[in-house]
Formats: sequence, structure tokens, C-alpha cells
Amino acid sequence: MSIQILGDSCCDLTPALKTLLGVRLIPLELRPNQELSFVDDETLDTDALLRAMKASKQATSTACPSPEAYAAAMRECEACVVVTLSAKLSGSYNAAFMGRNLVLEEEPDKQIFVLDSESAAAGQTRLLLLLYDLIQEGLPFDQVVARACAFRDKMRTLFVLEDLSNLIKNGRISKAAGVIGSMLSLRPIMCDNGQGEIACLEKVRGTANAMARLVIRVAELTRDAAARSVRLVMSQCNCTDRALSLKKSLLEACPALEDVLIVPAAGVTTVYANDGGIVLAF
Repeated sequence: MSIQILGDSCCDLTPALKTLLGVRLIPLELRPNQELSFVDDETLDTDALLRAMKASKQATSTACPSPEAYAAAMRECEACVVVTLSAKLSGSYNAAFMGRNLVLEEEPDKQIFVLDSESAAAGQTRLLLLLYDLIQEGLPFDQVVARACAFRDKMRTLFVLEDLSNLIKNGRISKAAGVIGSMLSLRPIMCDNGQGEIACLEKVRGTANAMARLVIRVAELTRDAAARSVRLVMSQCNCTDRALSLKKSLLEACPALEDVLIVPAAGVTTVYANDGGIVLAF
């Protein structure tokens, strides 16, 4: 039996990695304002999206795929696992689950599992890599699902935002706090709270200090792991040089890291992380 990996478009992948993993992504729609929208697929111009976000006085919103869009992809699979954005952040998981139900009404014996990543961006990509490895081992469907869920439950996601403007626009932080944060060059270090929601670990003055604190946090969280046993994925939004420098620092400071895989932010991650954002998952 062939197990196909599906995901929503918050899974950040290079074209080569997408081909290698054989992943099919179902795109979200991105709306910087009421008149303009982008489809988050291989045709997306992320520079144009960033310009539109900065020009808009409104918060950029995302619209998840329809249940039928998921169902159409599922029908083409012998069996599949679908990796979605955290259900606490997007309706993508619920849409995928509804799509699953549509297909199972037609083919009750088809094996379909919708995996709530309880994360986003690099976190979803890390789960795709795991699923690929498990499928390549030839494990049966139930074991693939069980091991993916177990990994998801202990996976950690950390991220740093340089541009707070979209958080201000959508009310995640007050305008006053955002202005003060920008004036003081505060960089919030954020994390998952273990239940798919976002929490703030600390606020650091300046991007360089925030990157240094990220390295310290990862070193602390991986210190009990065996040497070269942890694979870390980093999504970067329009800041390749920063990402490469951070990768070097992480590998030097964290003996447990086997590798750091850098992937460019696609559209949904760009909306969440904004220009200069970094997301880590391991």
C-alpha cells in the first residue's frame, strides 16, 4: 500500500524538497485587504505579498482550503496522512477533517489520517520529514500515524518576530505596546504552549540578542539528547543571511543537533512571521 503525504500550504518546502518527499500541498488564500488576495502556491510572489501587507492598514488574513479541496486530493491517494496548521490557529484542520469524512462516506475502508501539527511553518515541515522517513521504512499505516503523533506531542517550536506590524493590525498586541516595542527594538521570542497555541517566552532588545537567546534556548532544550540525534528545521522569511548565521551558531552550541535544514517561508508563514521572521522546530 502506498501512503501519500498531504499538507496545507503552511508547510514550508523548497521545490526540490517537495519533489523528494512527494508531498502535495493544498493552498490557503491570503488577503492583505478586501480587494487583494493571493493563492499560497508555487506561483506566489512573497515580495509582492510583503509589500501589500506593509501598505495595508488592515490585518492580513488567511482563508483555509475548502473541505472539497482536501477531499479531491484524498480521493487520488491509496492512503494518506494530512499535516495541517494548528487547529488553534486556523480552520485548515477542521476543513481537512470534513474532507476526510466526505471521502470515507464514499470509500469507508480508505485509510486517511489528519494530523494537527499543533504548530506551523517549520513545525509542519519537520513532521513531513518524519513521515517520509517512516514511510520509507515500510511501516504499516497505523504505526506511521502513531509514531508521528508521538513525535508531534514532544516537538518544540520557537520563533522570533522582527516586524510587529501585522500583530498590531490584527489585535494580537495593542497598538501602544507595539509602538513601544518597535521604538525599543524589542524582539519577542515566542513558542508553542504544548497545545497548539502561541505563548511568549521573553522579550529581548535587538535582533542580534534575540538570535543569541534562541541558540541558548535550543541548547537548553536539547542538552539531554544524544549527540547528533536531533534534526532542526528553520523557516526564514526574507532573511537568508541571518538564517545561515543562526544555523552556524546552533550547530556550534548544540551537540545534539544532527543538522539544521533551512527552508524559505511560503505565504502563510510570511503572514505569521512577517519580514525578517525566524521559526525553529525540532
